[in-house]
Amino acid sequence: IDVTYSPPVIDPQQAADHKELNNTEILAIPFPASQDYRNALSLMNGVVLDSVGRPHLNGGAGNQTNYTLDGFNISDPVTGRLEARLNVDTIQSTDLESSRFSAENGRGSAGVLDLKTKMGDDRWRFGGTNFLPGLSSDGGWHVNQWSPRLEFSAPLAKGRAWFHNGFDAFYSDDTVHGLPRGQNRSRGLNASDLSRFQINVTPANILSGGFLFNLADLSRTGLSVLNPAETTNSHRQTLYMSTIRDQHYFGHGALVDFGFADSRGLLRDLPQGTALYQITPFGARGNFFVARDRHSYRQQGTANLYIPTVHLHGAHELKFGIDIEREAFHEQSTRHDYEVLRDDNTMARYVTFVGNPFEKRKNLEAAEYIQDHWNVREGLAIDAGLRAEWNEIVRDLEWAPRFAVAWAPRFLRDTKFSAGWGVYYDAINLSTVSAQQDQSSLSTFYLPGGIVQGPVRTSFQVFDQLLDVPYYQTASVQVERRLPGRLYLKSGYTHRAGNRGFTFNPTTPVSATNFYQGVAYQLVNTRRERYDAVDIEVRRTFAGQYEWVAGYTRSRARSNAAMEYDLENPIFGPQAPGPFAWDTPNRFHMWGWAPLPKRIL
Repeated sequence: IDVTYSPPVIDPQQAADHKELNNTEILAIPFPASQDYRNALSLMNGVVLDSVGRPHLNGGAGNQTNYTLDGFNISDPVTGRLEARLNVDTIQSTDLESSRFSAENGRGSAGVLDLKTKMGDDRWRFGGTNFLPGLSSDGGWHVNQWSPRLEFSAPLAKGRAWFHNGFDAFYSDDTVHGLPRGQNRSRGLNASDLSRFQINVTPANILSGGFLFNLADLSRTGLSVLNPAETTNSHRQTLYMSTIRDQHYFGHGALVDFGFADSRGLLRDLPQGTALYQITPFGARGNFFVARDRHSYRQQGTANLYIPTVHLHGAHELKFGIDIEREAFHEQSTRHDYEVLRDDNTMARYVTFVGNPFEKRKNLEAAEYIQDHWNVREGLAIDAGLRAEWNEIVRDLEWAPRFAVAWAPRFLRDTKFSAGWGVYYDAINLSTVSAQQDQSSLSTFYLPGGIVQGPVRTSFQVFDQLLDVPYYQTASVQVERRLPGRLYLKSGYTHRAGNRGFTFNPTTPVSATNFYQGVAYQLVNTRRERYDAVDIEVRRTFAGQYEWVAGYTRSRARSNAAMEYDLENPIFGPQAPGPFAWDTPNRFHMWGWAPLPKRIL
């Protein structure tokens, strides 16, 4: 028998701001590009997708969220973003905690997103979706889209061992109008396969593990009217992730949990050739000027201990844990020259690159925590925790206290108030702290009247001993209330303030008089961020399973350092404040699902 805990709509024991999309909701609710679970995340309050489809939680950057797969870190070791792909049928739930989350979770100040996946049982099960491909007659009959999904699960030994496998693929063949025939199509294949197993060694000892494989093989990425085939890249990316977890129950609520995960990734972006790349007001010409070959690695070990409940002025549920992670990457970026032309085809800028095309970096992170869930009395629960973090780049011990309370007063039935405050630290992305190993660019400017200025050198500097880990404080309050008509209201306010954020600043002020002497950008802890949001959500459930949800968020995400400097497209100007690109001041969303009446069918 599969027994799944279904918490009440208003859970008086839940102090964290918890949101969840279960498997049924992900599959039943329509959203764009439904073969990608990341697009479903915007169905929840506090999650916004940017122009390229990357999720942003609580106004933070895509690398400021802790992404996990069944409890293991699944973010990209180099960029910190969520790149992993999964069959949406294999996802049991997407659990999001955007504030007031416990000391167990780190490596992300904006929130925690955990993807929980399915496991097999004592029945043989097989499922398939979308086996018929899409056809198009644009430029001749061809398969333009195909997104098959397969699920298979069965017992390895009934009552003791099971496995589950989920495979999906997405093939696309897109036609761009306005380009010559034979040069107007871009093709791509994305695929994933997740295999999981579970063995009940004894009734008190459970061993589980899994293996995730991702493949992305795309041709002519970025193809458009302004970027013809010769300017595009061939993109190939793979991910291999293996996990193992052992849980042993000792009785009376005592449990120990050990886990290990190994991830390895490969990314290659190859241009169509080495011809000079030209940027014009009417589009690009030639071959893109960057070829990239990157290998990344991560090993993660975790251990958690739950001790029996301690009764002292209420019931205390204590949890201790450690988390050790090693990340590394090495990369070769081969760049050739490019030029920028004016509308009359005269040269405005010519850029070359000098220096070593190789870069590599590694980091060791370690954390330990203690978390106490204190049931003071019926209707009142307090979560308090302390987390300590260390990494070999900054080499400082960082302390992160967390506190949250949930109160369901007796005099207000079906009502809960919750509030909390905590300190959170972001993970250090290897791509940021390895920028000093990259090449330098030399830009020569051709001004009107035949004046030539330059070359202007652009370079980046990183000094580990001068850095601190970005530091954030988040405070939030929330009220949940059952309304007439079986409607449930959830409304809250979140304030997230960041200090010591990483940003690149010019080492000397950039002005017209010293501009042509070159610019060196140094990584410093001067970025300050602020996110304020008021949100409201109304939910109603029909017949115990069909839902209707409407939500509104009024928010503001700003920084004193909104500029992102880049070697390959340098901005010659001082740092400036402003909103983030994903800032969404007003957001309203609504979704629901219900079966058709039988009389219609």
